[in-house]
Amino acid sequence: MNWANTIRSRTLIGAKDNAWTLVLVLAAVVVTVLVLSQLAGTAGQTRADDQESDPGETSSVGSIPMATVVDCAGNTDPRLVKVSLGEQSLALCEYDTPVGYSPVTTGRVGLGDGTPLGTWHINSRETDRHLSGSDYRVFVNYWLPFFGDYGFHDSSWQKFAYGDTARYQTQGSRGCIHVPRPAMDELYRWVDVGTTVTILP
Repeated sequence: MNWANTIRSRTLIGAKDNAWTLVLVLAAVVVTVLVLSQLAGTAGQTRADDQESDPGETSSVGSIPMATVVDCAGNTDPRLVKVSLGEQSLALCEYDTPVGYSPVTTGRVGLGDGTPLGTWHINSRETDRHLSGSDYRVFVNYWLPFFGDYGFHDSSWQKFAYGDTARYQTQGSRGCIHVPRPAMDELYRWVDVGTTVTILP
């Protein structure tokens, strides 16, 4: 084999390697563009099938777009946590300005464990504790009680989407308000003892 054939052979091998590299780079670019366009098309939207796959996934309270249910108009409290049972949602209001939103799961009304309606105040802020009743004992990272044994807490055991306006009626809580963990992290930081809580139908 002479030098010219050796150089030509190495050039062809190098071209084949470069072709595969080019194909892989182009495939990576196409996948990236598709993923980014999908994310851009769904930014700010909560899709039920996304929630179904990971019921705990949600943006932190205060950083996701307000839902149409959020109405803080007329609120005179510096901070108000407003819960809509019908919408299965939680809104944070600073006076009349909405500053946060999260889907939630409330009490299973179909089994007599509804979340109480009315206005209360956060009466303590607790972390890393167990909640228990006659037939359950569960660990929660955050506990924000507002009326007797009723309060806000994370719920790692929940198997369906937060904000589901049908399933909560028979598969919801014992009356507490389940909040997805990322939103619960932020809610715990945002409220103080004494923060007003209003629960509406």
